[in-house]
Amino acid sequence: MAEAETPKKVGVLRALGSLLPFLRRRPGWVALSVGLLLTNIAIELTLPQILGRAITALGSPGTIEFSLTKAVGILLTLVVIRTGVGMILGPIRNSTVQRTLGDVRAAVYDALQRQSFSWHDNARTGELISRASTDIGRLQEFFFVCLLFAIDVVVGVVGTLVLIFATNALLGWLALAAMVPTVSAMAWFAVRLQPRWRRVHDRHAAMSTVIQENIAGVRVVKAFAREQAELGKFQDRKREFLVELTGAVNYWAARVPFAQFLFGLGVPLVLWAGGRQVIAGDLALGDLAKVVFYLLALGNRIGVIGQITTIVQNAGSSAQRVHEILHAPRTLPDGTRPWPSDADPTIRLEGVTFRYPREASLSFDPPPGEPAKPPAPKFEPTRSVALDQVSFEVPAGQTVALVGPTAAGKSTVLALIPRFYDPTQGRVLLGGVDVRQFRVTELRREVGIVFQETFLFSASIADNIAFGRPEATREDVVRVARAARADGFISELAQGYDTVVGERGISLSGGQRQRLAIARALLGNPRIILLDDATSAVDSRTEREIREAVQELCQGRTTLLVAQRLASVRRADWVVVLQEGRVVEQGTPEELLRRRGAFVELFRTQLQEEVS
Repeated sequence: MAEAETPKKVGVLRALGSLLPFLRRRPGWVALSVGLLLTNIAIELTLPQILGRAITALGSPGTIEFSLTKAVGILLTLVVIRTGVGMILGPIRNSTVQRTLGDVRAAVYDALQRQSFSWHDNARTGELISRASTDIGRLQEFFFVCLLFAIDVVVGVVGTLVLIFATNALLGWLALAAMVPTVSAMAWFAVRLQPRWRRVHDRHAAMSTVIQENIAGVRVVKAFAREQAELGKFQDRKREFLVELTGAVNYWAARVPFAQFLFGLGVPLVLWAGGRQVIAGDLALGDLAKVVFYLLALGNRIGVIGQITTIVQNAGSSAQRVHEILHAPRTLPDGTRPWPSDADPTIRLEGVTFRYPREASLSFDPPPGEPAKPPAPKFEPTRSVALDQVSFEVPAGQTVALVGPTAAGKSTVLALIPRFYDPTQGRVLLGGVDVRQFRVTELRREVGIVFQETFLFSASIADNIAFGRPEATREDVVRVARAARADGFISELAQGYDTVVGERGISLSGGQRQRLAIARALLGNPRIILLDDATSAVDSRTEREIREAVQELCQGRTTLLVAQRLASVRRADWVVVLQEGRVVEQGTPEELLRRRGAFVELFRTQLQEEVS
C-alpha cells in the first residue's frame, strides 16, 4: 500500500494559478467581461483628454462656445455609455464568478469523495468543512480580481503612464518616480503578510473543528456535563483566531499611510514642474490639467493595487489550503480490470501484513513562536502492526467467521477485501485475482457490507435502503426489508417507508438501524457479504431477529463475518481465530471446541452460561 505523506505546501502564486483553469471553462463569458471592462477603461482614459482640450480651448475666445458645447456633449455621451456598460458588466461578471466558484466546490467535493479511507482517517472533519466552504468563499474576491481589478490596474496604469509621457516626458518621469517606490513598499508588506493570513485561516479551521465536534457529540457532552468545558475550548480557539486576525489586519493597515505619503509627493511635484512649464509657455494649461487628472486616477489605481495585494494574500492562503485537497496524492490507485459476470467469489488472503498510516493528510502552519514539527519517518519502528502474515480462504458460497479479542485485526481484514485499504505486504485475492487489479467501483458493487456502527442519512427509510441502488423500485425495497426483518417496525411508523429518520438515524434503535443496514446490503444483490459484528450492541431478542436476517442475507453468498456471540459463530462453515493481528487457530466450530485452545478460551464465559 502506498504510504500517505503529509503534503508539502505550494507557493501562493502556484496555488492561485492552479485555479485559473476553472475560469477557462467559460471562455465566452470571460471574454465578454474583459471586453466590457476594456471599454470602460478606454472611456476613463478618454475623459481627461476631452477635459484638457476643453480647458485649453478656453484660452481662445472665438471658439469657447463651440468647444464647450462639443466637450459637454461628448462627456455626457461617454458617461451614459460607461453607465450602460457597467450595468451589463456587473451581472455577467458576478454570474461568471459564482459559477466558477461552484465548479471549484464541485471539484473539491469530488476530490474528497475519491480520497481513500486512510486519507480521511488522518484528516479532521472540521478542517475539511472549513476548506470546502469558508476557504472557497474567500476565493470569490480572487476571481473578481482576475475578471476586474487586475485587468483594470494593468491596462489602466500602463495606459495612463503612456498618455502622461505622450503629453510631457518630464511629468511622466515624475509620475513614474512616485509610483515605483509606492508599489515596492506595498509589495514588501505583502510578502510578510502572507504567512499571517495562512495562520488566520488555520486558526479559523481549528475553531470550526471544535464547533463541528461539539455538534456531532452533543449527547456525549451533555451526558458528562461538559458544556462549560467545551465552551471554554471554543473560547480559546476563538481567542487564538481573533489574535491572528487582528495582527494580520493591523499589520496590513500600517502600509496605508506610508504608501499614501510616498505617492502623495507626486502631485505637488508634477504641479510644480508642470506649472513652471505653463508659465514659460512650454506646456498648455489643458495638458497640465490632463496630467493632474491622470495622476489622480493613477493614485486611485495604486490604491486598488493595495486592495489586490490584500485579496491575493488572503485568497492565496485559502488557495493553498484548497490546493492541498484538489491535488492530494491518491494513495489508492484504481485498477483497470472489469468485474466479470461469472467471477468466482472465493476470497483468499496470502501473507497479508498491514499497518495503518498515521501521517497527517493536511498541513498546518504553527502559531507564532512555535517551531514546525519535523516530519515523521517514513516507517516508524514502533508503529503497531494491525495484521501480520495473515493467510486463510473463504470458499465460494461458504461462511467464515472471524473471532478474536478487541484489536485483533478482525475489522481490518474486512476493510481490505473491498479495498478500503491496500495491504502493506501480501495479497487479497478474489477468484484468484488480486483485488488491486479490479476497478474499485465495480469491486465494491459486488461486495455487500454491514458495518458495526450503522450510518443512516437524513432521508427517508426507503432512500436509506436504496442508497446503493437509487433506481430500485419500492417493491424491491419492501422485499429486502422483509428479508431483513425490518418491514414490521417500518410499517408501524407514521409514514412507513417515507418516514424521514433523524441525522445518523438517531430516532431509531440500534437493532432497527442494523436491520436497515442489512436490507441496504441485500438490495445490491452482492455475491460477497461482509458483516462486522452486527449484533454486538443489541439485546438477545434483537440478536435473534438480526441473526435470522443475516441467514437470509448470506444464503448462497460468500460470507465473511466478525462475531463475538458463540451462537453466530456456530452457524459458520469455518472459523479463523485472530490474536494481535495473527492467525492462531482455524477450523470448523466443532473442531475448535474439541481442541480447547484459543477459541474455547475466547468463548469460555458463554460456554459456561450455555452449560448452566
